[in-house]
Amino acid sequence: MAYVRAHDTKQRRNGKVVKTYAVVWREAVRDEFGLPTGATRARRETYPTREAAEVRRDELNAAKHTHAGTSALAEQRANGEQPFGFYARAWLDAQAVRVASGKVKQRTVDEYERQLHTYVLGDLGSLAVAAVTPAHLEKLLTGLVRQQSRQGDRKPISPGTVKHVWDVVRRVLKYAVQHGALDSNPADRVDFSASRATGDHPDFEHHPLTAAQVGALSAAVAGYPPEGYTGPELPAYPVYGLLVEFLAYTGLRAAEAAGLEVADLLFSPGPTDQGGVRCSVRVARTKDRKNGVWVVGTPKSKRSRRTVPLPPWLAKRMADYLSEVHPRATEPTAPLWPSRKNGGGYRAAGERYAVPLDWSQPLALGTFYDTILKPALEAVGLPATRPATKDAPAIRGVRLHDLRHTFAVLQLSAGTHFMQVSKWLGHSTFTLTLDTYGDYIPERDGGALNTLPEPPAPVYRAARMESNVVPLIGRS
Repeated sequence: MAYVRAHDTKQRRNGKVVKTYAVVWREAVRDEFGLPTGATRARRETYPTREAAEVRRDELNAAKHTHAGTSALAEQRANGEQPFGFYARAWLDAQAVRVASGKVKQRTVDEYERQLHTYVLGDLGSLAVAAVTPAHLEKLLTGLVRQQSRQGDRKPISPGTVKHVWDVVRRVLKYAVQHGALDSNPADRVDFSASRATGDHPDFEHHPLTAAQVGALSAAVAGYPPEGYTGPELPAYPVYGLLVEFLAYTGLRAAEAAGLEVADLLFSPGPTDQGGVRCSVRVARTKDRKNGVWVVGTPKSKRSRRTVPLPPWLAKRMADYLSEVHPRATEPTAPLWPSRKNGGGYRAAGERYAVPLDWSQPLALGTFYDTILKPALEAVGLPATRPATKDAPAIRGVRLHDLRHTFAVLQLSAGTHFMQVSKWLGHSTFTLTLDTYGDYIPERDGGALNTLPEPPAPVYRAARMESNVVPLIGRS
């Protein structure tokens, strides 16, 4: 209940103390979805006359019983008075049914929520959904296309991001229509088209590596930078050096590689002149780290469930890895690629060192890129993606996903038919492969075997032994 409180000031007029009149009330604290948190906060507005203060008091007390301005959400009876954020939250909660039925993935719903938090709720979250007009939505779109990328490069966000955010807003409003809050969807009256894909953005560029660059990068991750390198010594991770080759010669996505288990490597006898072993990798699951917990999911699409053959030299190397290095190779469900144990990575003086491996959980590949792959990329003369700083502009360099592009380009350049490459990549359609890699597809068709040659290996320094790293068989 709002009330008026008079206060004396230090000013005097006609010999009398000048007073001010404060209107004081408490209102519910709401989150960015527009929903009450259960807490309240004191509010205060000051007016020069009692009459003005009493008018404001009466407005506030009337509003408590009529609309969402100061009343609790449960007291709002008209669906249209519910804030946009209320329907956004309800729509997200409704996606749990679709997740349970396999129609959408949980990580997709998590991305919906992230987009709402990042781009939408600040403008529309507390606005009554019935008050959302095409003008509000056009203003939102204008802000999106002018908004700077959060990568720190001071450039607008990509058209693909704008398209995805707009689709989420449109679907939330459609949900409000379905629940009687709106007669029609105001998004349908906004002239907006975002058919251009992210890859068509003028600043978007793939960075596929050559075989020689893959070999040099693998060696640098293993602790052997190229001759003439004068930077800080790189910590030696031979296991992760093999991982770089594995990603570049199988084309797996990061979440797919994190989800691999020992049993997903399928071995069979092979010709003796090719190492005596064949190997394929089965892509059956993904793993993502959410709030410190590993969450098992399914691949991106039905066609993403696939089996990818390894070239003979990599098959031999993976067999040696399991027989000579992996301590849990006899456990089918053990992570194929290990994480690192907690405890640092930098000595007191800032010198980096190898951290012991943790074979009990998968490798978080985002962290792997930031802490291990970036320094190795720069050591071999390749740009690594970095945000802008006060002293340097942002760099859009080689990303972890570019190892997947490397696989596609190497295969297509070697003459492998694009339809076969599309299957190995797990693309939902052959058209996607053509749109992404059309410039690399030769006119002649190729075979269906992964016979890419081993990347040239740089001359290694004298092998060094560290108590926390086991050198891989096959490297000398």
